[in-house]
Amino acid sequence: MSDVMLLPLRQAKLCRVFGVVFLLAAMVMPFVIVTAGLTPGANPYCGGGKGCVWKAQPSLLLDEETRLQVAATATTQRRFESYAARPDIRIGLALVDAVDSVPFGMMMFSVGLALRRLGGPVQDALLQALRWLRRASAAAILWSLAQPLYETLLTILLSPGTPAWPMVTPSIYLASIATGLLLALAAYATIWALEATLRAQRDLAEFV
Repeated sequence: MSDVMLLPLRQAKLCRVFGVVFLLAAMVMPFVIVTAGLTPGANPYCGGGKGCVWKAQPSLLLDEETRLQVAATATTQRRFESYAARPDIRIGLALVDAVDSVPFGMMMFSVGLALRRLGGPVQDALLQALRWLRRASAAAILWSLAQPLYETLLTILLSPGTPAWPMVTPSIYLASIATGLLLALAAYATIWALEATLRAQRDLAEFV
């Protein structure tokens, strides 16, 4: 029975391949966190006769209004760049990015394992896949809640280097996360119900 596939062979292979893609995405998250500290706001920069380079642009992490204030004069721009280049600020940026990247990585990891379970010759494959999908939806809930926390921490960390300091007030817009949070909660509740139904059916079959 352990060699019986839950899905047809082609679909099972696709599930395993997509599962690897999600797992690879999860494995990239530590690199993303480190990069956020080493080269904050990095983007490809082409010009100056030096070809294209990966250039840190920490001002891109600011909201539009504050970014315009920083770019208003060469003095304010140099002051902010010097502030953002401090080792303690770079470490802080990596830690703040972890607030956003860790739940996202957990979600990718859980989805990847769920797909691998669906595509593998594992007994109770569907039940195991639902268990990992439930964990993925829980991670999605955390990720939704992490968004305003990430933005607030980023503002608090970078504001001292801007002309607006100390007048900057972090704001949390709950409406911006409501849709994602509700969808994640709905997914969690649905998966939990399916998982409970499958367990009840299995227990009934064993009893009979």
